[in-house]
Amino acid sequence: MALWMAFSVQALASAGQLCRTWCDKATGTAGKLAAAAAGHKKMLCRLPFLVLLVTLAMVNVCVFKTCWAARRIWEDSTAQEIERLQQAASELRAQLDCYQTPDWALQSFGATIDTRRTSPIYELRSWFSRHCFWCSVNPPDTILQPGVSLGECWPMEGQQGQVVIRLRAKIRPSCVTLEHITPEMTPSGTASSAPRDVAVFGLDADSEEEVPLVSFTFDVGEGPTQTFLLKNNHSRAFRYIKVLVKSNWGHPRYTCLYRVQVHGKVVKTEDHRTAESLNG
Repeated sequence: MALWMAFSVQALASAGQLCRTWCDKATGTAGKLAAAAAGHKKMLCRLPFLVLLVTLAMVNVCVFKTCWAARRIWEDSTAQEIERLQQAASELRAQLDCYQTPDWALQSFGATIDTRRTSPIYELRSWFSRHCFWCSVNPPDTILQPGVSLGECWPMEGQQGQVVIRLRAKIRPSCVTLEHITPEMTPSGTASSAPRDVAVFGLDADSEEEVPLVSFTFDVGEGPTQTFLLKNNHSRAFRYIKVLVKSNWGHPRYTCLYRVQVHGKVVKTEDHRTAESLNG
């Protein structure tokens, strides 16, 4: 009996010790869980702030990229605008230089028409026109005279043709000017006989070589007088200038040229220098 009582007391003591151990572990685990919960709570409180910081950073990056792209676009457009203005200023200076040189395609200056290399004149085909002794068509040298009134033109046959102008002396051509009456001056209110697509060439007297100088469109809506700069890259001198009309503004029978001007600087040959020295 005494032995059983001693064993019971020992068993109860062991059970109490085990309970205290479990209680201590449970308390420690609860403390850890409480600390972890508190940490998560702090993290949850900081999460909106972190999200705001990330959002602001992304917005700043987007704004920077947008501003950089806008700056590049502005720089490119500014460079293009500066280049366009420089080109316009260069063309304006060239046109001013052109106007300061004389018009060598004037009959009073000694210019003539090379009829051998010039298109035929438009022929009046009506019975009345053929039997009318006062009805006549202007010759090609009409384009070498300064008058530009209704009817003061040379009509070439068809929608295409050419005229070759022989100048008094060799020149380095810089620009050509074409003149035509305005559509309002015509009875029909149109300028269908005006040249449209035109090309200009420099010719040599001793050969058939044709040097292209410029190609352009004569726009009847841009005014009656239009000047076009020549691309004489080699600064060659010519005595013959060919004006080739590739198309007109719709007239099926003829194309009218009112006046052609050729500007440039004369080239002094040895004969000119000798004459000037003798006259001096």
